[in-house]
Amino acid sequence: MKGTRSITATILWRLIPGLIFFVVSTGLVSYYLSAEQLKSNAYDNIYDTVSQTKNYLDDRLGVLLAAVVALSNNNSNKDLTQTLHASEEPDYMTGPSDYIALNQAIDQIFTNDYYDMVDSVVLWYNSGAVSFARTDHFHPLSNFIAAPYLTRRSETSFETVFWNNIHDRDLPSSAFEIPRVASLYTWLGIKGAVPRGVFIVNIKESFFYKILNSPKISNNGYLFLESPDGIMRFKPVEDKYKLNDDDLQEKLFHVPNARGRMDIRNDSGSNMVVIYDTVSVNRWKIAAVYPEEELLSKANYIKYVSFVVMLAAILFALIYSNMLARSISKPIKHLTRQINHIREGNLNVTVKHWPQYEMVILNHGLHEMVERIKMLLHQVEVEQEIKRQVEISLLQAQIQPHFLYNTLFSIKQLCDMGESGDASRMISALSTFFRISISKGEEVIPIEQELEQVRTYLFIQKMRYGELFQYKIDVDQSLLSHTIVKLTLQPIVENAIYHGIKKGDHPGLIRISGYSSDEDIYLYVEDNGVGIEERKLAEIREGLSRKKTAQVGFGIVNVHRRLQIMYGLEYGLQYDSETGVGTNVTIKIRKIYDNKNG
Repeated sequence: MKGTRSITATILWRLIPGLIFFVVSTGLVSYYLSAEQLKSNAYDNIYDTVSQTKNYLDDRLGVLLAAVVALSNNNSNKDLTQTLHASEEPDYMTGPSDYIALNQAIDQIFTNDYYDMVDSVVLWYNSGAVSFARTDHFHPLSNFIAAPYLTRRSETSFETVFWNNIHDRDLPSSAFEIPRVASLYTWLGIKGAVPRGVFIVNIKESFFYKILNSPKISNNGYLFLESPDGIMRFKPVEDKYKLNDDDLQEKLFHVPNARGRMDIRNDSGSNMVVIYDTVSVNRWKIAAVYPEEELLSKANYIKYVSFVVMLAAILFALIYSNMLARSISKPIKHLTRQINHIREGNLNVTVKHWPQYEMVILNHGLHEMVERIKMLLHQVEVEQEIKRQVEISLLQAQIQPHFLYNTLFSIKQLCDMGESGDASRMISALSTFFRISISKGEEVIPIEQELEQVRTYLFIQKMRYGELFQYKIDVDQSLLSHTIVKLTLQPIVENAIYHGIKKGDHPGLIRISGYSSDEDIYLYVEDNGVGIEERKLAEIREGLSRKKTAQVGFGIVNVHRRLQIMYGLEYGLQYDSETGVGTNVTIKIRKIYDNKNG
């Protein structure tokens, strides 16, 4: 019934929402806490990576800076200082002692402590009067351009040490490979005055490569070094995660804090996170860049796992709830199904015996009810069959006098015209017609007999009207053994003659055909008479659907009702017609074999 629920549904309706709420709320809280902890740990790891890298750079570059400052200090290396002072004399020529002093001074940078860092060292002084380099070996320089190193603007008047970001080494190199280096250099001369020279230490690119590429940030995350003259980074990333180096350098250059975080959305729409710190020794920014979505990928993984676990828990809750509800409602559901079978007309029900006292009472009552229903249904079937037989018999009794009147009138006309022979043959045909109509009191007859009866009728009408029409019967032989309500075709053929062909101005043709489709049989009565007007055809169709005999005609509705009583409401007559072309009547019946003759 509408608005009611089964016992199982009631139990599930009250139990499942609570279980789902508990599972979902627990899962969401667990996911949120886990994801937040994971993101916090990820951020902390990256901050630690940046901080540790910064400390390592401070340590290694600080030691190198200390060595460079100590080497360029006038008081720490007297041999080098004397050589530089001597080069200020107009007639100065580098001698063996100068060469040894310079080599010893520069070699101090090439100790094991700096071997993995230092690529080369340059000493240039007094407009190139002293100009030596140490790469794979110690050698003098020629055509070395020192101006970029001497003209750099210092932020304070006391600043004499500078750093250059990664660039091509400006010393003689192989034609096939020009090393890339970063530079640490210090001015030589009197502090506060114009520098007389420069001491340059070029740091290997591989040193920075190992430092910046070793930590694992993410698939498209990387470390880089930013300085006022550029950005140093080595790891390639996908195009969608790239940042413009100039914009990144500009943003980092103007950050107010030495340590912090920035969020930048690139041209592809990806949100990139920048975590940075400042290297104390040269004020460069060491920074980690990574796509936020990659950092959150593990959080997304937890989300999917949590979602799957919640689904599994909900599924388990559903299964458990269903099992619980079934165990409670199984006996009642069984009885409910049996009662539904009874409502559908199936009285062959199975009543189980349950141990519960209440179910014993219900079983006993159901058994008694089924037996009484069977008895009452049998009585109703007998009464309905009698009623149906009477109704069909009455309808057939109505149609027979109608036909008899028309036929006897035709015989009278033949007798009046003196055609006694034709009248005699018509009387013989009429007796055959009524012999078939009687059919030993049967309501239905084989289609073969129905066709014989309509042939007899057509013969009688042919005797009366002569060449007014011709007829042809072409029905599939496989249909002849099936049955049909008797006197189905005759009224339709009669209408075809009187209302179709007789009103025409040319010889008519009546054709009776038929075929079967699945469990149904279709018979057709076609004529090439004057047809039926659209208004009248609409009235006929409406009358057949609503049984308006006053508008349609007694014979048509009579046949249609008898067919529907016998076979069902989806069976009966269907009219199709076109004015001036003819009429086609379709008779649809159910396929039933003649068991008595078959």
